[in-house]
Amino acid sequence: MASDFFVSQVWLGLLDAERLLRYYGKLAARLQRWHMALTAFVAVGSTSAVGALLFDAPDWVPEILAAVVAASALWLSYYGHASKAAVAEAARDGCADLALSWRDLWTRVASLEDEELGQEVTALRRREEMATARVPAHLAANEQLNERCAAEAYRVVGDEYAAA
Repeated sequence: MASDFFVSQVWLGLLDAERLLRYYGKLAARLQRWHMALTAFVAVGSTSAVGALLFDAPDWVPEILAAVVAASALWLSYYGHASKAAVAEAARDGCADLALSWRDLWTRVASLEDEELGQEVTALRRREEMATARVPAHLAANEQLNERCAAEAYRVVGDEYAAA
């Protein structure tokens, strides 16, 4: 029979996997929105600059538009929102699989002994490290988003398993 220590370890692992799943999903969506917005801005700004040249706008209009487009293009390439979104999506997918494994372990926790449970917890923690290993530290450090995702995960998992 599982001790309270290991039961709480499984519960905390389940909550953490659900938090990470939500965190990386929201992070990926945010990064994709930034990428799409900047790409659209570059396209619209470029078209506007060409239009300003063609329709004989004052000289300063296309110059300003060109400078803004250049700055946006530099921002787009320097920050690499698309590649960071891909990394966050991969972490989200790994955490989704991990959350399913933690859920499965939670349903079996009462039937396992401490030694077996400890081995499974350790294996799942390693999988968590592998799922999030490629994510740069600065992307995993948004405390406000982390707290929102933790509260949402606790609410959803708590409701689903009727746990306090």
